[in-house]
Amino acid sequence: MILSIFWRRRGMRYLVVWSGLLSFLFLVMRYQGVSPLPIERALKLAAAITSLFVGSGYVHNWLLRHFFEHRRYGIYGLLTVSLILTAASLSCYVFPLLGSPTSFWQSISNITFILIISAAVPYFSRGIVAQFQIQELRARQLETELSLLKAQVNQHFLFNTLNNLYGLSLAAPDQMPEALLQLAGLMRYQLDSSRQSVVTVGTEAEYLANYIGLEKLRLHHNTQVEFLADLPHPEQPVAPLLLLPLVENCFKHAVGSGGPNTIRISLCQTDAGLTLRTDNSIPPHFHPTPSGLGLPNLRARLAQLYPGGRHQFAVEATATHYAATLQLML
Repeated sequence: MILSIFWRRRGMRYLVVWSGLLSFLFLVMRYQGVSPLPIERALKLAAAITSLFVGSGYVHNWLLRHFFEHRRYGIYGLLTVSLILTAASLSCYVFPLLGSPTSFWQSISNITFILIISAAVPYFSRGIVAQFQIQELRARQLETELSLLKAQVNQHFLFNTLNNLYGLSLAAPDQMPEALLQLAGLMRYQLDSSRQSVVTVGTEAEYLANYIGLEKLRLHHNTQVEFLADLPHPEQPVAPLLLLPLVENCFKHAVGSGGPNTIRISLCQTDAGLTLRTDNSIPPHFHPTPSGLGLPNLRARLAQLYPGGRHQFAVEATATHYAATLQLML
């Protein structure tokens, strides 16, 4: 951020460049011989060279902006040659007065070199500023996309949960007060985590356990649910609400009145990272209505938050079985 602000201030850029040149020339003038030059003489020489170079550089940059960039190459070339000859003549007059005579051709070489450098500095600076602007634009775009994806997660969760609560109100209305309290806690966590870029693994696991507890209130007696969490380092950071869509899918696919249903969810933490595995049966003749939000949203968030090899996501689906594995490199 500081570097970005610095490169946007043209005056600051030139002040640093020319101050650095003055300091460098002072050291060269003072210590170029067998014995050091007096400080006053070395400073005068450095100031004279810097003034000549700065003046020539600014005039040349003015020529670049007003002629070269407008494709008036002939006028630009003629005026630039005149500038080099004038500056070289001036240096041949000034430097002998300071006890440092120089040849005309050497002066032309020096002036040409500094004009090239002075022309490169603003173009280089523009490139840096443009790069910073692109990076900031990408960061803002990424933040906006992640906010929208988080909002979709919240809406998807609320839609599914309200459907489940409606079913619970018909089947077991006496459990509705407890379910509403649990839902309030889950929504509070979603609200808090939506303001954070990361939460702890332990906090996310606790959220999943509470969500599973809420879902179990509406399940039939023939559905078995297992949740295992092995987290030796629960304080490790992870992006919030990444694991929820896979757990939601378990209850979406495994709910049915006919036959035994099983849901197995494991969350394990190792040196390699965090692994969530969900495994559930699919009842016969059960066809859940696809929402089109959960897994596409998850894949989009994974691509942004854990790009490249930082995540692995695999799904195994058959007519009677559904399993998903998500590995995160934390």
